[in-house]
Formats: sequence, structure tokens, C-alpha cells
Amino acid sequence: MIKKQNITDQYHIFMTYKTIRINWDIIGISASFLCILHCILLPVLITLFPVIGLPFLSNELHELILVGASLLIAFVAIYNGYKKYHHKSLPFYIYLLVLAFFAIGFIIENHLVEKIMHFSATGLLITSHYYNWRFIKRFKNCTIKSLL
Repeated sequence: MIKKQNITDQYHIFMTYKTIRINWDIIGISASFLCILHCILLPVLITLFPVIGLPFLSNELHELILVGASLLIAFVAIYNGYKKYHHKSLPFYIYLLVLAFFAIGFIIENHLVEKIMHFSATGLLITSHYYNWRFIKRFKNCTIKSLL
């Protein structure tokens, strides 16, 4: 005789086979791209913010939150990629360089130097995500995973 399952048992069985994967590198690249747009467009749009009612976007706290979120996402992506998949240090070293560039940009009071350092750091952050993503992809395509 076949045992009848209720809806919660069916849902549990269905959910055990379905896994949700978050690609932190794609999220990080997107956040870094938003950071670059912020760096490029902010000087142009800063004069329009009070006119259109968005003065909070020119606040330095907004910039710190954007940079902090990008760095946090990058750390999670690179750490997970390193621990679970590729064990290569290059993305982490680029990430450390990014931290140094952002720190120098925030410490130096010169506006031009700050923008150059932040723009360079964001480009390097995208590069770090790219290498991490490429190493993970290469590892997943590898046929001899048991030796690693």
C-alpha cells in the first residue's frame, strides 16, 4: 500500500533537492560598477542634487556605506572562493591592495588624489572579483577534483 504524503512532506522533499546558490562575484562586480558610476557621475550631478531634492547623495556617509558594502561583498566572495574552491591567493592580494588604495584615498585631503585612488581601487576590486570568478569556474570545470 502506498503511504499518502501531506503537503509539508512534499515541500520538504522538494526543498532538499533545490539549492540556492549566490554568486558573490557577480554581486561584487555589480556593486563595484555602481561605485565607479558614483565616482564618475557624482561631480557632475552634485550641483543638481539640491534642485531635484536628493542632497543626501552628496553626503560622505553615503560614500562610506557604498565602499563598505563593496568591500564586504568582495571579502565574502574571495574568502568563499578561496576556502571552497581554488585556494589561490591572487584575488586576496589584489583585495589587500584595494584596501590600501581606499585608505590612502580617505586619508589624503586632496580631492583629485582621492578620486584617482578610489577609482583605481574600484577597478582593482572588479579585477579581484574577475580572477576569483575565473578560478572558481576553472575549478568547477576540472575533472580531477578528488586530488584537490
